Amino acid sequence: MEIVSSTYIHKMFDSVILEVPYGAEYTTVHHIDCGFTFGGSWQRKYSYHNGYVTGAKYYTCPNCQTSSNPCDHKIYYSISDEKVYPVTAYVEVINYKHFLDLKIRYQGIQLFFDGRKNDHGMCTETLRFDFKKRKAIFIDRFRIRYEVTVDYIRENEIMPVLKFFGDSYAMTDFNRKFLNKTFKALRSMFEKRLKETYGYGAKDVYVAPGATEDNGYHFTMLLNMILKLSAPDMPSIVSLMRQYVHWTNAYCLYRYTNIPFEDDVLAATRKGMNFQEALRQSYKAPNSRALRKCMVNDPLSVYMSDVLNLFSDENCRRTILTLQRSYESACPYTGKLHNANDFRKAMKLNTPRSKDMWQELIKRCGEPAVLRWMLSEDIRDIEDCVDMYTKLDAKYQDVLWAKRFKLKNFHDEVIKIFNKQEYGDVMLPEVPQLQADVNGMHFMVPRTAADLMTAGKRLKNCVGSYRDRVMKGTTAIVLVTDDSMKPVACLELANKGKKKGRQIFDLVQAKLFANEMLKKNAHINSTVMQWANQLKIEPHTIDVDASVV
Repeated sequence: MEIVSSTYIHKMFDSVILEVPYGAEYTTVHHIDCGFTFGGSWQRKYSYHNGYVTGAKYYTCPNCQTSSNPCDHKIYYSISDEKVYPVTAYVEVINYKHFLDLKIRYQGIQLFFDGRKNDHGMCTETLRFDFKKRKAIFIDRFRIRYEVTVDYIRENEIMPVLKFFGDSYAMTDFNRKFLNKTFKALRSMFEKRLKETYGYGAKDVYVAPGATEDNGYHFTMLLNMILKLSAPDMPSIVSLMRQYVHWTNAYCLYRYTNIPFEDDVLAATRKGMNFQEALRQSYKAPNSRALRKCMVNDPLSVYMSDVLNLFSDENCRRTILTLQRSYESACPYTGKLHNANDFRKAMKLNTPRSKDMWQELIKRCGEPAVLRWMLSEDIRDIEDCVDMYTKLDAKYQDVLWAKRFKLKNFHDEVIKIFNKQEYGDVMLPEVPQLQADVNGMHFMVPRTAADLMTAGKRLKNCVGSYRDRVMKGTTAIVLVTDDSMKPVACLELANKGKKKGRQIFDLVQAKLFANEMLKKNAHINSTVMQWANQLKIEPHTIDVDASVV
């Protein structure tokens, strides 16, 4: 055993204050200088973000009559009665035959909301780097051992006591100098032992402590060391975090989400497999030369595994992985595919049905053709195809693949089948009295909900959403077509009930293409008014010129 370096911090805080969260009805104060604990109620003020708070940081100790000065004193403010606060701290790095320890001993106290204090005496937390088993162990203050796996890191704090260092006297110039010296000794000895274990040096072990490391002073560096103990050729965890943001759009880098692999990767690297190969094995990635080359600079390119598994052509894989297009607009979510990650997002290969769609499409048209189609389509249209296909029942999927169509028309074909499933079997009420031929134009009532949806798409309006009103009978829709059966106008009629056995309707909307008023086309307006007069339909809309017949 060898003590490599050590630092003693004789006082972490001047006082610790525990206040009931949100309500702040009662406050417990422990004055560390004289060891006195007291409690009481302070005048409360409401804070929009924190609920009620008090000015308890400004106090006079009843025991020693010392007044607090929050500007100069280190006062730790807490709202949890489960924490154990360090009063003093002794940090040391100890080198053993098979492992290296970062050991923190501290005198711990616990405060309660009723003004009491519990003295835990001398507590010890140890982070052990075991070079024989090539894994890290955390030993808590109860001497319980935990293997520090990826799952453990996501759910627990590695060394809880480190969370107190940032707000304590450990960060003052004098203490910080020696504390950083101890952490440097830890890092240097770790690198030396790691080289002895694996036979080559590890890069990027050091990670500078951040100003706002929520998980404790030097947490990121310790996390990096824990992972490198099992995978020494792994890039710095900081670089993997940045890549993780790119591939997942996870802009909040919390420790629960910033490790982009599972424990099986570390289990493989401990047996001698290199980090990139372990990642490919974990993600079931194909043995692609293009992927291996891309992973040299960006290991998380392995996230493209599901996409690359669909394409066996290495040229297609290379095109996907190396795609770099400039954005046509300020919005990155519109236009053509811009990079490899856009393929992954647009294809949505997270469900069996979406995978089936792409497999069937590639089988039918070939890999190069599907790739060319994707490169020419809008991102939203590709996503739309996947969304609609995954909602199709099995029989409608069979209907789609039984049809003959060109790949460029695939989006339209999926829309037709989807509309048929959603609306095609829904029959609308028949209103034969509204159907007529006037001046070479045809007035027709849609028979199915699919006909209504199709009409809305062709006329570029929202008439497809009128299905429920038409089904209830409160509204009737009439399509006006020219002699070649092309829709030119859409009429909405309000059902006013029956009179002398005859259905009475009022004309409440009359629209041309893209919701233009009917009266902007004199010929169609005249024909519609002639039809309305024949059926005694009263116009109640400014869309028509009722004086023209």
